[in-house]
Amino acid sequence: MLSVPLKPKIPMTARSLADMMGATTVIVLDEARQEFFGWTPDAPDDGFAIEGGKGYIVNLRQPQQVTFVGAAWTNQLQAAAPGTALNEGTWAFVVSGRLESERNLNGYRVTAQNLRTNAIMTGNVRDGYFAVATADLSRRSIVQIGDSLEVTLTDTTGEIASERFSFTVTPDTLVNAALPVTLDRVGAPKQTLLLQNYPNPFNPETWIPYHLSEAAPVTLSIYNANGQRIRTLSLGFQAAGFYQSRSRAAYWDGRNDLGERVSSGVYFYQLSTPSEHQMKRMVIVK
Repeated sequence: MLSVPLKPKIPMTARSLADMMGATTVIVLDEARQEFFGWTPDAPDDGFAIEGGKGYIVNLRQPQQVTFVGAAWTNQLQAAAPGTALNEGTWAFVVSGRLESERNLNGYRVTAQNLRTNAIMTGNVRDGYFAVATADLSRRSIVQIGDSLEVTLTDTTGEIASERFSFTVTPDTLVNAALPVTLDRVGAPKQTLLLQNYPNPFNPETWIPYHLSEAAPVTLSIYNANGQRIRTLSLGFQAAGFYQSRSRAAYWDGRNDLGERVSSGVYFYQLSTPSEHQMKRMVIVK
């Protein structure tokens, strides 16, 4: 933890602070929103401003003393020792990286979840870069070697925009208190995939999610337990993407092509494109 009780003569940023100290990460707490914001040296910008009277979490490979020169502040808010940088274990952590995409992803939201602790970090994309951060200000360890971190991306409307990426924390990751990653194929799944409907069992309606790896005409056919097709949902020509939320997934109201409600039982639904045919099972309970 680094306390900055002096106002530098030259304005400082996360980058200039990191350059001066050789830091691998810089983290600040937005007190109003109670969210941590991270920055790493591979960011496309200089990051947030470093202000007097505030504390910053700075990760160093080796403990060191730092001297700041400037005019004294009269409204110091931190009681920590000025100019002292401490390395006290991995109680602060950043997941940062680049997104490989030709589209403008500014404002997209990145979520990283530690599957062992369920701790979640979130942040927005800017200029194809993101840095999501978390910390325990009581300085208890929050990440350890072998932890699996699951990273997902949503667009500016909250729709899913990527596969679920999985990364493992390594010893070098802990030393740097940062996990650098690359997210590819944003907006385009690696493969066309039919997912389980939800809710299931259901009554009387359900949503059928799917992934589409390339643009294609899409049809969903619903069959009863005897193999008879009872309903066809022609979804039209669809762009490649993730069709998972209720606003994007296919919808079935539990009726056949005649508009009649079907009876309880097991049904099957099939996703069809010119190059794919996939089928899953669902249950109606009344």
